[in-house]
Amino acid sequence: MTEKEQIIKEYKQTLYMPHSRARNEVLYSLIGRADIIKDHYLQKYLRWMYADELMRCGDQGKVFPVVAEYISLRKEEEEWCPPGGVDGIEYMAEYCLEVLCYLPQISLAQAEDIIKVLEEMLLFNRYGRRLYYQRLFRFYSAVDTYKALEYYYLFKNTKRDIVSDCRACEQADMARLFFRMGDMAMADRLACPVLDGTLKCHDVPRNVWILYLQRALDYKDLAKAAPLAESLYRASEINDPTDLGYFGGIMRCFAYTEPGRAKMLLKKFLENWEVLWDKEKWFSFLSGSWTVCHECAKQDSIIHVKMLKNKVPFWNKDGVYNIRELEGWFYNEAFKIAESFDKRNGTSFYTEEFERTVYSASYKEGQRFWLVEI
Repeated sequence: MTEKEQIIKEYKQTLYMPHSRARNEVLYSLIGRADIIKDHYLQKYLRWMYADELMRCGDQGKVFPVVAEYISLRKEEEEWCPPGGVDGIEYMAEYCLEVLCYLPQISLAQAEDIIKVLEEMLLFNRYGRRLYYQRLFRFYSAVDTYKALEYYYLFKNTKRDIVSDCRACEQADMARLFFRMGDMAMADRLACPVLDGTLKCHDVPRNVWILYLQRALDYKDLAKAAPLAESLYRASEINDPTDLGYFGGIMRCFAYTEPGRAKMLLKKFLENWEVLWDKEKWFSFLSGSWTVCHECAKQDSIIHVKMLKNKVPFWNKDGVYNIRELEGWFYNEAFKIAESFDKRNGTSFYTEEFERTVYSASYKEGQRFWLVEI
């Protein structure tokens, strides 16, 4: 059996593995072997499959370099005509456009250059325009409202095709756009078929619940927040990095409503520390962790956590941590990420979001509230 045949055989075996870190690791190793034998088709195809797995179960930010390698391989072809008519450019473009939202380390100019390359490839393949516009109105929702609306209307006027997103995800993205713009009447109308259960998929309604959960917490409306946090908790997987952003919102709520559970979750994540490339999810996690520490510090001065050595920047050998120091660390890290997003986007969207998290933590019933409706 040749090495190519062996790689194909082992790839087919991965199809019977559950979506997990182990499956991702096998695919990553197969890519390395395909690179050694320089089999162009396998190099491309395995990167497509690996990217798909990362989007399903893993740190989605890590998709970006995989897509960059895929595009480089595709540019080597005399014509963009895949062997056997099988290609993944529509999907790889979608993955790349999605993770650009999560990577503030990619400058806006670099991001827009990448967008142009992907548009050229999608035009050649004829499919994926609706999905392309959908990803762009999501990307620009925190960058440029007018551009976001321009792509939103292009999306609405483009027919669905074989690679369009599922209807539930489309509806959730539209609701998120108007939610971010502050048009709550439109956001509520668009979110209705998601919230009533008419439309749902793997991430829907969770990605809409988290919007309403964070908003309720900004106003310290715990009666609205608590059931949303519980629903998110039951629907999310604590060991899946793609769900870490949801747990950030859950911990923020539990810090007020169920501090014991909030502390337990924080300890769990500290014990299994993993810094995400996906900075949007990481920002949510840091904000939730800051809230837990802020609330815990009112009662306790220390927390006991058995962390793996060298994985956590503030690790110490005795496993005893000053909660006020942890609170300061989470605050500084969350603020730095908010600043990096806003510097890339030329807005104040993320710093204002973090300010709402911080200010709402100090709000007490009966006070004049700091957040005013526009």
